[in-house]
Amino acid sequence: MPAKAKIITKVLEMIYPLHDSVVAIEFQKRGLYLDLLKKVRKGANVLEIGCGTGRLLEGLCGKARAVGLDISLKFLKIAKERLDKCGIDFVYGTATNLPFRSGTFEYAITYTMMHHLTDKEKVQTIKEIKRVSKTYLFGEVGKRLCWSAILLKIIGSKSLLTKRHIEEAGMRVLEWKDVDQFCLVHGMAR
Repeated sequence: MPAKAKIITKVLEMIYPLHDSVVAIEFQKRGLYLDLLKKVRKGANVLEIGCGTGRLLEGLCGKARAVGLDISLKFLKIAKERLDKCGIDFVYGTATNLPFRSGTFEYAITYTMMHHLTDKEKVQTIKEIKRVSKTYLFGEVGKRLCWSAILLKIIGSKSLLTKRHIEEAGMRVLEWKDVDQFCLVHGMAR
């Protein structure tokens, strides 16, 4: 069954130049992506779920064998063009039903994607992450009382990622770190 895009996917596709140039570029400038990616072992197989236009994956170019998955064909096309020389593969699909064999990846990563999912979808996504990878790395909006969490609520995003979601999916949180920027938490689970 093909993936079904949510309304938020359509909204993000419409505003992506603004989102890409304001949020993603700012994450790059401030080293937020690289801070999380330094945990990735050189040469590892890595999956980014909700890769968007590929900004985080740029940090894996030449470092790891990476695959980006997204529900937006438009974003996948942009990411493929942007990272054409990196050897990164891009796959159309949904986070709650990953189209990969069990144990395919050493790491699975989400970055500012989980707030688009319901609680049930978060748990299902993390169960899928556990199935296809050994380690879950995340950079997600994780504080409720901050400007970006409030803005996300206004535009219709769902609840924020919590430790409870990860534990309910059968993984153990090994790290949960407040990065003091954009209301983000970086973390790792196995």
